[in-house]
Amino acid sequence: MRFSVVVPSYGALGDPGALAVCIDAAEALGFEGVWFADHVALPDYATPVLPPPMLDPLAACAWGLGRTRRLRFGTDVLVAPYRPPLVLAALAGSLARLSGERLVVGIGVGYLEGEFAALGLDPADRGPCTDEVLDVLRACWAEAGPVAHPGPRFAFTDVHPVGTPPGGFVPGAVPLWVGGNAGVALRRAARAGDGWHPLFPTPEAYARGRATIEAERARRGRTGPFTWSYSAAATRILDRPAAPSSPPVPRVPPGTAAARARPEFGYAPAPPTAPDGRPRLVGTVEQVVADVRALAEAGVEHLVLRCWTSASDLDADGVVAQYERIATDVVPAVAGSPTGGNR
Repeated sequence: MRFSVVVPSYGALGDPGALAVCIDAAEALGFEGVWFADHVALPDYATPVLPPPMLDPLAACAWGLGRTRRLRFGTDVLVAPYRPPLVLAALAGSLARLSGERLVVGIGVGYLEGEFAALGLDPADRGPCTDEVLDVLRACWAEAGPVAHPGPRFAFTDVHPVGTPPGGFVPGAVPLWVGGNAGVALRRAARAGDGWHPLFPTPEAYARGRATIEAERARRGRTGPFTWSYSAAATRILDRPAAPSSPPVPRVPPGTAAARARPEFGYAPAPPTAPDGRPRLVGTVEQVVADVRALAEAGVEHLVLRCWTSASDLDADGVVAQYERIATDVVPAVAGSPTGGNR
């Protein structure tokens, strides 16, 4: 099992100083990577759940890549329809080349209807649009040019993609890890992904999803490397055992319940629970180690832990303290080494 962390980039911790503290700690503690959430225009009704200020994930990746030497940086997950794919290919390709190929592009369809409206996009088209964006990215990174794409949304002919090296990238050099838990997302990951990065399914659901993707990849004759990743729900190491259904954080911002009542927030599954009824990845070291082992048995190879949410009472130092407990107590117990096999 390899371990990465989501670094807070919005709300109380959407601050360059807090970002620097968390990134530096993640590198010093031996985590494989740092991941950032993606939004570009937060609707007012969503701010109880996603409070501003917020930093753009690709800008945060660029800043972090320049600040570090070993960490990988990823998007958890980039909403494919929000950015023209030629622009995204140029930016992500350039970041990959400049950083020694330390960028991972987690990518998905998005969900926030008010954000789609603000960008002049149709949320009903987000699935097919994401498929086309993936095709454009792959075409741009496969060769330096000239490259053509027939459309229907992003038609172009005979362009030389910016950011792509001579001869194109080696396959997987800019990994595309597809997010999503639904059947269509599994098929998308099998068809066009270099990995699967779903949002906190149960171990049982993850095992089923992995089997589905493996079967579809075999049917398509896809045999290249593929990463089995997992985007965790709220993670918290506690000094005492977590009680059944105990919340991982002590408070809920005003208006959160009303915001989450909107149908679009139903995209996220309920955080999984352990057999004892507590939220998985919330509890003592022993409880969290058991949860990580359950995910490993389900086929997870790369675990992205989320030690802060907008409802959290932690400041940057508190987040780092959680990173330290995970790196010191959880990772060695699961992986058998201080670095957990991380790069």
